[in-house]
Amino acid sequence: MSDQPETPPRPESDTTLRFKLPIYEGPLDLLLHLLKRAELDPHDVTARIITEQYLAYLELLDQLNLDVAGEYLVMAATLLLIKSFSMLPHPELADTEEAEELKRDLVERLLEYQRYREAAEKLGARSILGRDVFVAPGEPAPEADSSEPRFTVSIFDLVEAMGSVLKRIADKTPRGIVLRDIPVVECIPTILTRLSQHGRLEFTALFEDMHDRPRVIATFMALLELMRRGEVAAWQEVRFGPIMLERRVPQEPAGHSQPA
Repeated sequence: MSDQPETPPRPESDTTLRFKLPIYEGPLDLLLHLLKRAELDPHDVTARIITEQYLAYLELLDQLNLDVAGEYLVMAATLLLIKSFSMLPHPELADTEEAEELKRDLVERLLEYQRYREAAEKLGARSILGRDVFVAPGEPAPEADSSEPRFTVSIFDLVEAMGSVLKRIADKTPRGIVLRDIPVVECIPTILTRLSQHGRLEFTALFEDMHDRPRVIATFMALLELMRRGEVAAWQEVRFGPIMLERRVPQEPAGHSQPA
């Protein structure tokens, strides 16, 4: 018997490899995101356009080979169930009442969640002065930041922008290609170098020279990791406009001091 360890079989296509990505926003965040884009009220959460766009996002996450949390699938099933009750005749009163109850519960959850999100955004937009930093007696307060306001980018904005990139390369990617092992860590220096050279860069420009789907996905994962570390910032100058990227220096934790 050979002492050499067995080599695990390599996947034949990129559809067999799944990436695990912690999506901190949940399905309620996605619904609110879609409602804002469509300029609809939370009471319109069961509108056809919202259900279709929600399912399209889940399909896009699947194209990115991302594992979607079960709560996203539960919400999709709930939307489809409510939609089925509204489209198909249900003579039994109990069925109609169940559909209305599901819709009322979903709307109430959305409204409550929206209030918490708006309160958190207002707190987050407050000046750091007086909240986390205090001026010593007799010292003048620092001047307010005069820079133009920037709109926060959510994971859903990034996924949607990534969908546009994948659509661009879809017709240029050969069918049935063998998956290449591209470590995410290998893509990090490339991103940082590009951002250092340009200062700021539009999201799609980061992938303009890439025609390889595995490379694109690995680069996207590397970008999310850099954002998680605080080394890259993403924002929009216009809400739902192009996403801009900029390199940042990570902040030192409070109380941290360099060794003597």
